[in-house]
Amino acid sequence: MNEIADSEKRVWGACLFVSGADMDVACFTLTQVLKAVSLNVMQFVDLVRKLDVNMDTISTKVNSALTRLEKKYNVTLALYQRFENVSFPRERETMRSCWTMFLLAKGRALQMEDDLVISFQLLLCTLESFIKRCPPDLLQPLYSKLQCHLLQPLRDIDGRLFFDGDETVLLPKVEILCLMSDLLFCLIRAAMTSIQQLRGDLTSSGDQPSTNLATYFKNCTVDPTQAVLKRLETLGQAFSQRFGQAVGPRCVVLGWQRFKLGVRLYYKVMEAMLKSPYDFDSSKLLNDSTFHTSLLACALEVVMATYGGVSLETDVCFPWILDVVNLAAFDFYKVIESFIKAEPTLSKDIVKHLETCENLIMERIAWRTDSPLFELLTQEHEGGAAEQVETPASFSQPLQHNHTAADLYLSPMRPGLRVLPSPDSPATPSSQAASQPPAQPAGQTPHHPKSNSLSLFYKKLYRLAYTRLKILCSYLLSSHPELEPIIWTLFQHTLQHEHELMRDRHLDQLMMSAMYAICKVKSVDLRFKTIVTAYKNMPNTNQETFKHVLITEGHYDSIIVFYNQVFMQKLKTNILQYASTRPPTLSPIPQIPRSPYKFPNSPLRVPGSNNVYISPLKSPRMSPGIMTPRSRMLVSIGESFGLSNRFQKINQMVNSSDRSFKRTLDLGSTPKPLKRLRFDVDGQDEADGRLVTNGSTRNRMQEQKMKEDAESRKE
Repeated sequence: MNEIADSEKRVWGACLFVSGADMDVACFTLTQVLKAVSLNVMQFVDLVRKLDVNMDTISTKVNSALTRLEKKYNVTLALYQRFENVSFPRERETMRSCWTMFLLAKGRALQMEDDLVISFQLLLCTLESFIKRCPPDLLQPLYSKLQCHLLQPLRDIDGRLFFDGDETVLLPKVEILCLMSDLLFCLIRAAMTSIQQLRGDLTSSGDQPSTNLATYFKNCTVDPTQAVLKRLETLGQAFSQRFGQAVGPRCVVLGWQRFKLGVRLYYKVMEAMLKSPYDFDSSKLLNDSTFHTSLLACALEVVMATYGGVSLETDVCFPWILDVVNLAAFDFYKVIESFIKAEPTLSKDIVKHLETCENLIMERIAWRTDSPLFELLTQEHEGGAAEQVETPASFSQPLQHNHTAADLYLSPMRPGLRVLPSPDSPATPSSQAASQPPAQPAGQTPHHPKSNSLSLFYKKLYRLAYTRLKILCSYLLSSHPELEPIIWTLFQHTLQHEHELMRDRHLDQLMMSAMYAICKVKSVDLRFKTIVTAYKNMPNTNQETFKHVLITEGHYDSIIVFYNQVFMQKLKTNILQYASTRPPTLSPIPQIPRSPYKFPNSPLRVPGSNNVYISPLKSPRMSPGIMTPRSRMLVSIGESFGLSNRFQKINQMVNSSDRSFKRTLDLGSTPKPLKRLRFDVDGQDEADGRLVTNGSTRNRMQEQKMKEDAESRKE
């Protein structure tokens, strides 16, 4: 290493980390690498991320490890800064011993070493232990008086180096670090406040159904009480065991505690739903196993999200709960809106989390092969009523949010659950009405009843799909606004009539393919590399979406292969219609309503800035921390602000973009294509599925293709 230039050493170190993480080799520690290449942690992280930007070499596995490392470092740094401010003993070595014990306890006991709240609580426990056991003459006066009242394995960072002030872990002591530390502990306080609020709201709720809820149960045609209790017992055991497997074997008891809180919330929300002013058959709903499992899963997700409000990456994030309780994502989606309306005390962050879960379900999770969504779609189409899913004519109508849980869980029954009485058994009029579909005139195809859950799902799906398409078009096609409604028409047609293309795939894969197809047929020069470059800057995206697309059963490849071999082959005839003199009628643009989950006075972003927000003053006594995003610098006008140079920092933030985030996109210009994207072999945008158009359109496309081939050879 002594014979290698410093710049080359650093690249070698970054490559060593990438290779070791990718192959899961544990023959070195990160500290050893940092020492060898003379970099601190954040410099090293920035270097590895630059490799990703320039060469696109970082796998999802490595990126996840790097993100976890960066977040863990930030947590450990913040914890140490707060620990250093304590200075309870007179001797420095006692502080070293206390910090070392904390690191050992954190590595052995928690196994959730990157959870800020739990790590901070463990640090307090360690301090308590040392303060209790220190002779009074070794303590500072303040801690001596309060003494009676105070309560790493993993290629990892050597946390002891914080104590030594080692250059590999400590950054220059500038004001921004102090601000970051304060912000992190604001998150701790906010998370603890949310936990206390959740516990307080559920104090009056017991682990058993309330008197009112028990009355609802007894008034049912079939009393569901025993089925409910049995289900809770079974799922409680499954939840605590799976929680222990994901978090650590010592956390099984903790899992039980979380589950009990979830049960209390489950009972509370169920009772609120039954008090709804809307008329529905509560007896049928309370005897529906899927409804109960969905409601419990949603309550548990709220509890998990509340405790994990500042948790870094763990293995218990959504959709983990669906697998634990063996619930289909489509069934979970049905309860989200009713749950939020029935529990008004949910915090803004938790409501936003549930909305994110709903979007994830619509984007991909509900489209897995075993999803009941496909069963309902098949039922609609076999009944000759494909248009019943959601007709384009209704796009301009407001999205109604008055659906009850009964609307979505009881209408209609699934074909597999439709029980017909045997010919020999007598049937009462009520049982016949419940079990048999309505009679159809002779010679006509029988129609199944319309599914409320499927209709609402597609209404929300279309609005989500158009919202994401509009964002991508604003990045790439601002000079061709006429293309957006055309792309949307093809996109919407695919979702309505070719929904099989969504099986085990992602909504955004169809969106990017539709954009590329229309640009091709309209002779607009837009390459797939440029599309995915812009896509990576959209909210809630993952590189796997365009790098790992299902082609055929068990075979995955890039999105360009999906476009050539699947999307274009399926929709070629429809795509070509847009090049003709009589193109298809454009689909209406969906009305994008204000989300029922949004809060009216949420912070607003300053136009032209990604990092400055203004919050309206709701109450003179309201905490500024509630009004302003907690992840940003807090400015409360009208209060003492401290150092004057903070206003200078704000001006700088407004006048300059934040370059600390990877791949910031300049929305005013077309983004530069990524280099050496693996799926773009020899610059080929289309393999053997070239669209055939007539006249000048075909010539323009051929000229465009030749131009792209020439550019790719230069690269």
